[in-house]
Amino acid sequence: MAAAQTNPAPTVVTNQPIEIDGYAAKVNTRIITIAEVREAMAPMLPELYRSYEGEKLEEALQTAYAQSLNELIEQALILESFKDRGGQIPDQYINDEIRRIINERFNGDEARFEQLLAAQKKSRDDYMKTVRDQMIVGMMVGEEISQRARVTPEQVKEYYDAHLDEEFFIPEKVKYSVIVLNKGETEEEQTVKLQEAEKIREKLTDGADFAETAKASSEGSRAADGGLFPWMQPEEARAELQDALHNLPAGKISDIIDTDTQLYILKVEARRQAAYRPFGEVRDDIKKALLGKERLRLRERWIERLKTNAYIRIY
Repeated sequence: MAAAQTNPAPTVVTNQPIEIDGYAAKVNTRIITIAEVREAMAPMLPELYRSYEGEKLEEALQTAYAQSLNELIEQALILESFKDRGGQIPDQYINDEIRRIINERFNGDEARFEQLLAAQKKSRDDYMKTVRDQMIVGMMVGEEISQRARVTPEQVKEYYDAHLDEEFFIPEKVKYSVIVLNKGETEEEQTVKLQEAEKIREKLTDGADFAETAKASSEGSRAADGGLFPWMQPEEARAELQDALHNLPAGKISDIIDTDTQLYILKVEARRQAAYRPFGEVRDDIKKALLGKERLRLRERWIERLKTNAYIRIY
């Protein structure tokens, strides 16, 4: 084969529409048409049209076009490699796969399947070629990537140890309730409010229910919920409350916390200490992630090898 001639992906130009049809690329003797690229990018279009408009939509469409073209070029390289090896898939295998598709996607209704082909202006032979290509790519990917990707238990443990703080640390969290009193503007109002807060706290320490007391007395936004806040890290709370949230034992009532504009009485309902997710709990997830990275590395290396001896032209 001729020396590789790999052109860069098409430049994204927002004011340049994608042509209806014509040559998009050539891989050795295989032609990839613009219509094929448009068909490949069709599943992306609804989300793109929902998410973008104007120039940003044009940019997103051009990016999707370039991505789909690159995928078709890689597919062509894989199909050429299969052909060069003398690989063949008997028609019986293709027909069996089409029968499986009809059973699964069309509940065995051959007529509905034929209607879809007609709507897409495809013949049965066209569809057989599509299925054949998909099966070839699947087989080649399995042989070149999936079967070769390996991750050892040692690699999994090494990743866990190296990323403990970054990925597997569970920060301290508390669930707490507060009673809030607005201090007022004048010194007299502030004195009255402080006395009110002291009486409320005394009731609580004598055994009054915190939630019911909050519903009756709190002037905070969560009064109707008994002053209850969801699980959160102490650092996510107001700065003046953080010391109590870090140090107050679960079930205890805080002293009155005096801020610039409000008085708080706080109760820690429950506490979860900082910890790390156990290795046994995350081992399978780590292995899956590492296998994904290894498959990607093997695929990129494989495609680069295929490109080395291929003629590629992007129009």
